[in-house]
Amino acid sequence: MKIIAESAYNHMGDVEEVLRLMRAAREAGADYFTMQIMDPEIFSDRAYQKHQLYKDYNISFAEWDRAFELSTEIGLPIIPCPLDDNALAYVLAKNPSLIKIHATDLTNPPMLETISQKGDTRVILETQAATNLEIRFALSYIGSQVEAILTGYSNYPTEFEDINLNSLDFLKTEYECATGLADHSPTTFEIPIMALAKGAAYLEKHITLTRNNRKFDWQVSLYPEEFAVMVNQVKLFRKALGNGVKHPVKNELPHRDVLYKKVLPDGTIKRADSAPTFIAHEIESFGMDRAVVGIIARLKSQRLPKKVLADLGGQPLIKSLYDNISQSEKASDITLATSTLPEDNDLATYCEANDIPVFRGHPISVIDRLLELARHTKSGIVFRVTGDNPFTSPVLIDQMIDLIRDENLDYVRVNNVPFGVSAEAFSTAYLWDLYLRLENPMTSEYLTWYVLKDDKARLGCIDVAYSGSDLSLKNLSVDYPIDIERAREVLASSGKAKVAEMSLSEVMRQVEGLIPDVEDAEMKLPLGEKIRISDYIKAWKEAPFLIRRTLEA
Repeated sequence: MKIIAESAYNHMGDVEEVLRLMRAAREAGADYFTMQIMDPEIFSDRAYQKHQLYKDYNISFAEWDRAFELSTEIGLPIIPCPLDDNALAYVLAKNPSLIKIHATDLTNPPMLETISQKGDTRVILETQAATNLEIRFALSYIGSQVEAILTGYSNYPTEFEDINLNSLDFLKTEYECATGLADHSPTTFEIPIMALAKGAAYLEKHITLTRNNRKFDWQVSLYPEEFAVMVNQVKLFRKALGNGVKHPVKNELPHRDVLYKKVLPDGTIKRADSAPTFIAHEIESFGMDRAVVGIIARLKSQRLPKKVLADLGGQPLIKSLYDNISQSEKASDITLATSTLPEDNDLATYCEANDIPVFRGHPISVIDRLLELARHTKSGIVFRVTGDNPFTSPVLIDQMIDLIRDENLDYVRVNNVPFGVSAEAFSTAYLWDLYLRLENPMTSEYLTWYVLKDDKARLGCIDVAYSGSDLSLKNLSVDYPIDIERAREVLASSGKAKVAEMSLSEVMRQVEGLIPDVEDAEMKLPLGEKIRISDYIKAWKEAPFLIRRTLEA
């Protein structure tokens, strides 16, 4: 949760006071500083009851320049809140990454239209006293630009029964947007921490250097020392939120061994010191003679919608992939492993109608889905084959099965082949162990990265030798429209009607001549990080493999 220090009119019209507030906010640990900027003659009618007050305590645009200069100097970003068209023009000329729109302008079409034309400007949208209809009105102009919707009650101070923190849930669900709270309660940190627990992305709180003058917003403003207490309390209790996933944290793992009952040799289930839990016992019973291939596929792709149903060789890509790897002589089961979500019904329906076995599991966690599939088929080896890799080689699958069985390995991969030609093989026992040690299984689409970083894993690989060439920087995986066109070109150039008719060497030969390298491209990693594909491939080639075998292609 980011914390915004609100100056409002605590500056009393003195820009020097603004600068003192900014320095105090920076020292107290605020993430942002916000200030209301106006031209009183544009903002309100001269007959308006507070018009003269606004004029008396106004700060000119030229004076506000000093605040923007200090922002850069002390490293405290400003979220300006322009309150009229002139102020908006002044603010937008500063090219801010974030601006705040006050609730007073929720239904101000000229201002909203101007903001919408500045499409790269993100907006914090305040909604004090607003109806749902008025919020939707504003969003009809600037919805794509809204960073977060802030709720708050404008009575100073706000009584507890009027704060309505549950409206944060409503806003998040109604608008599928991040939320925030403009907190005008008299509390220092209690309501802010509750907002944190509600998942608010932003908290705005007034800051002042004195409440003695009893002017404007003194009732809801914190001294810098109080503001610092609030910031530190939020940071402390933020740790208690965790990652939002129900999964044992690292420090819980030793307790599992004590807490969970075990399967004893006589089959009874009791607390015991040295025996496996039921799931571990079950997995231990699965023979390495059974290897299930899970085709991980869904229909959620945005870059190439429903890509696994795209045509390749006169049939959907998923069918080309299934027919191809079905030539494996050693895989026990080959199954589509998709999600239980309705959006994947079309994929499941197609596969069931075309004799492709279907298993439906967790919509996000790939490792959950693979483990459930392995348990369903009682397989000691489980393969992950990505559903957008139609050229996955059945020959390599068989070689990998031999290697993981012969050497009792945890994980086997293939080097020197294009992306989209190989699969990954895991022992189910290792996959369960890795699952327990993951901090967040919802990021297990990056499963290969976790294996690479696991110094406990017994790794093996097959190095493919193809006429002295290393094709590992070429991509046959289908993610973008150009990828499906290249896949079709590779198939057509081979002279074969179906992908399943192409041998590994034929695939390599066509790829070598048709597909460019992707050396400068990047791939995603957990927590939003990225790595160059060339560096990723290098890391795997230098991984501590216990066993390496060479296969001539």
